[in-house]
Amino acid sequence: MSFQWIDQSSQLQSLIEQLQNCSELAVDTEFVRTNTYYSRPGLIQIASREQVYLVDPTVFTPQQLKPLGDLLFNDNTTLLMHSAGEDLDVFLGLWDALPANLFDTQIAAGLVGYDRQMGLQRLLQETLQVELSKEETRSDWLQRPLTDKQLHYAAADVRYLHQVADILRDKLQQVDRMDWLAEETHNLIQKYGAKTPDDELYLGFGSGWKLKPQQQAALKHLAQWREQTARSNNTPKTFIAKDAMLYGLVEKQPKSRSQLAEAGFQSSQIRKYGDQLLEQLRIGLQQPIPEQLIARPLTKSQQGDYKALREVTAATAEQLGVPADLLASKAQLVAYLKARFSNTLSQDSPFRGGWREAALQPRLDALELTSKNNKDDEDHD
Repeated sequence: MSFQWIDQSSQLQSLIEQLQNCSELAVDTEFVRTNTYYSRPGLIQIASREQVYLVDPTVFTPQQLKPLGDLLFNDNTTLLMHSAGEDLDVFLGLWDALPANLFDTQIAAGLVGYDRQMGLQRLLQETLQVELSKEETRSDWLQRPLTDKQLHYAAADVRYLHQVADILRDKLQQVDRMDWLAEETHNLIQKYGAKTPDDELYLGFGSGWKLKPQQQAALKHLAQWREQTARSNNTPKTFIAKDAMLYGLVEKQPKSRSQLAEAGFQSSQIRKYGDQLLEQLRIGLQQPIPEQLIARPLTKSQQGDYKALREVTAATAEQLGVPADLLASKAQLVAYLKARFSNTLSQDSPFRGGWREAALQPRLDALELTSKNNKDDEDHD
């Protein structure tokens, strides 16, 4: 199967007309995100069962690309993708839209017994005995012209997805798990469609519970400011300050540029953002205490219960033939445990309303917990 290179308006229009009635399209993107906040798309790969198309997004305006987005995201089209997460981020940047229907072959593979994070290269080997080169993984996809190796690598990423999806769909139907896949892909799309609000980013600082409430107020302000600054300047937020640096900022509260250097900030960061960091720290320390403080970790005794939950999960996963970390993540088990302690499982269980509620939760519910609530046990690491 060859591929068609699309970099003219007439070609793009013809492509959209040809694919108008396709119910399934294999899709992938190549992008660069090394020195920017937003992903910079370098290529959009699309495949019907008959043909592969490589669309050059760098030559089209957003308005010119809009009909392509309308085609990909309409209610009657299912996108076949492998490990779609970062591609969904690209879609948001290009079209501010996400697929209505998604068949993620990495998720599907996990639900029928393959490894959770299986790459496309290995999945093709195991299902179709196809060898896929990964030499161009870290290519510069913004260079023009792209090399023949880049073009063939990019085309291969979508060329076989229809065949792989057929195999995985058959396996899913045999074990009656198509609904499981629909739920997982829906959750993935929801995750990217509703990202963490800027004013809640501080809650993701795991060690932040150790900070005093006023320091957490400052961390909340700084995390929000960093995100908004990175977004407006289209620069990676780590170029402004890494998480550990923000944490150290509110913990040590430096008053000068020299103290920023002592706190680990690089000269380039101090030169560009030093005065702003010091000013935003000052403002942050004057903010009201957040209504929600950063959650404390599990106590040592609760960690014993968590380990027992993991063992039940692992045993259940083995019986179901799915990876344990797909059946329940660490965050889900911790959330479940905390809901058990607070007697709010009926509304706060992370498994409520999904396939895991029947497949896993009854076994977790049957486990007798031995530890106390966080409020009663302050024995933290």
